[in-house]
Amino acid sequence: MNKLYDVIVVGAGPGGSSTATFAAKQGLSTLLVDRADFPRDKVCGDGLTPQAIYWLDRLGCIDEVLTLTKSCIKTCDLFINGESVLSGGFPPNTLYPDFCILLDRRRFDHVLVRNAVASGAEFLPRCAVRSIRRNLDHIDVVTDVGRHATVLKARVVIGADGVSSVVSRSIGNVLNDGATAISLRTYYRNVGMDGAQIKVYFDTRFFPGYGWVFVDDEGFANIGLGYAFDKTFPMQSQLKRTFDVFVQEDLGDLLAGAERCGPVAGGVVSFYRPKAIVDDRVMLVGDAANQADPLNGGGIHKAMESAYLAAQAAGRAVASGDYSAQALRWYQERWEEQYELDWRTAELFLSIAKNPDLRDVCLFVLAGIARLTTSDRQFQEFCSGVFSGVISQSSCLVPQALFHALPRDPHAWAGLLKMDRDGMLRGPVAVLAEASKNLAQTSGRLMQKPWQSLDWGMEVAAKFLRLVDGQVGGPISPQRPLAATPVS
Repeated sequence: MNKLYDVIVVGAGPGGSSTATFAAKQGLSTLLVDRADFPRDKVCGDGLTPQAIYWLDRLGCIDEVLTLTKSCIKTCDLFINGESVLSGGFPPNTLYPDFCILLDRRRFDHVLVRNAVASGAEFLPRCAVRSIRRNLDHIDVVTDVGRHATVLKARVVIGADGVSSVVSRSIGNVLNDGATAISLRTYYRNVGMDGAQIKVYFDTRFFPGYGWVFVDDEGFANIGLGYAFDKTFPMQSQLKRTFDVFVQEDLGDLLAGAERCGPVAGGVVSFYRPKAIVDDRVMLVGDAANQADPLNGGGIHKAMESAYLAAQAAGRAVASGDYSAQALRWYQERWEEQYELDWRTAELFLSIAKNPDLRDVCLFVLAGIARLTTSDRQFQEFCSGVFSGVISQSSCLVPQALFHALPRDPHAWAGLLKMDRDGMLRGPVAVLAEASKNLAQTSGRLMQKPWQSLDWGMEVAAKFLRLVDGQVGGPISPQRPLAATPVS
């Protein structure tokens, strides 16, 4: 194949297909390649957030996606250690819709590939990229197409080939070098629930991480469990066993009469900054750039956000004839201006939570926040908006924003003294005693591992100081928008 493309996009997941669509719509000759044929399955929660719905509209395929989905979900039920603590929804009156939908990745990703082709991109399936080679006036993409070695040529290569990205490695990045989450997922049909629902489970057995149940209107459910870890805090050795117990015990009543209709499959997503996301003639988007949200693990809408910016940068490079890393850094700079502060805020929360010795304290705080929201809808919408990313996550670091978001009604604060599982009223002394017990146990566990705890504490302190010093995305101030602002 001797054709010289303006852009070759490696990987046809949401980030790659979106990049190809945005590039082709600018009139750039665009080739989208993937090692798989489509439709194909991909491990995911299958939830499309309000932000993803916004970007699907920008991509021009929202109608097809809405036609395929069997769900429109405005609320989420939250459980902590088996106790239902909250049923809340997405905040209204933001830049995004106040609902999410469910659609399996097999069909969703295929829609995005077809949309890229309809927008003018070419698609080459069963094309495994082995390496890239730079030349003076183009870049070679060395591939296996079927059983035949093939070299494709482009002015710019955009890597959207996931956490094990060949393109990322080719520009010197070391993979699996920071906080990572592994997830297990399976499907059930005939789940006995009344309409489409989302349920999220936090539990001491699998924190830092959470379980989920996403069910559509026809009782088809995506059930999964994710767990975060790094080199300092290794992953559970029996995660599959933990998942099985979660399904059997926590979801036993829910799944009574349901039928499992797929294997348990695993996926990985990383939450750390790689050495570089741009180089001469190369950019990375989505999971290849580790851009998933560290707070909730969501990667689809983040991939679409970076896809738009990378496609714009490619268009600028083709127009100017400058494909250097310096020129392409326009993409990285726009990303940092728009999204980096929120990403770093979420990364800080993950850095705190990933220490398993803090799980009791973290879950105690989460339960307290959940109880505060039950009597104050504004605070509930603020919290759900921050967790989902619909509201800027960095607003948690702005005192004025927190002041305006916290409940004013004393009855909301009285919710902290709610009845326990045995129907006994927990007074201030009981709440204080529980908090003191958690802190004492946590302190004891931390002191048993002094060097590990010191290393972790220094990491958290460094990330916090970087945020408050305004080294990422400019200084934190109440003037920063509380709603996450998509690029125009």
